[in-house]
Amino acid sequence: MKKRILAVVLLISFFAVFSISSEASAQSGSPTLKVTATKSVKPGATGTLTIKFKHGSKVKIPQEPTIEVSITGDGITGSGSPILKADEDGYIKNSTIKYKFKVSSNATSGSTIQITGTVKFGYCSTETGTCKMGSQSFTTSVKVK
Repeated sequence: MKKRILAVVLLISFFAVFSISSEASAQSGSPTLKVTATKSVKPGATGTLTIKFKHGSKVKIPQEPTIEVSITGDGITGSGSPILKADEDGYIKNSTIKYKFKVSSNATSGSTIQITGTVKFGYCSTETGTCKMGSQSFTTSVKVK
């Protein structure tokens, strides 16, 4: 009977440690991205990419080092630096940034342009104070009006 109780206690302890370590690694892992573009843009006009960082509650995205966004697409050019709002501690509010792009003036109305890109950013663990660099690729599309 004592061996059974000991085995159950060890098994429960193992699962408790495993679930805590899994949660900790998910909290401090490199963020992923959700990127959406303005639904449709006229030829020659500017659209916006909304980039939302998805991460655990113990991870924040600082405004420094500067976030770099690079995009490619047939008839698409990036324009300027990412637009963001930071809190008093220098972390991005709502883990969201905006990035402007321009659709070529000779883009065909009714077509859809695929946008691919990369975002380079820093991320910090509020638990350990450790900051790292991350890079994520994305693909989205925009319809030409």
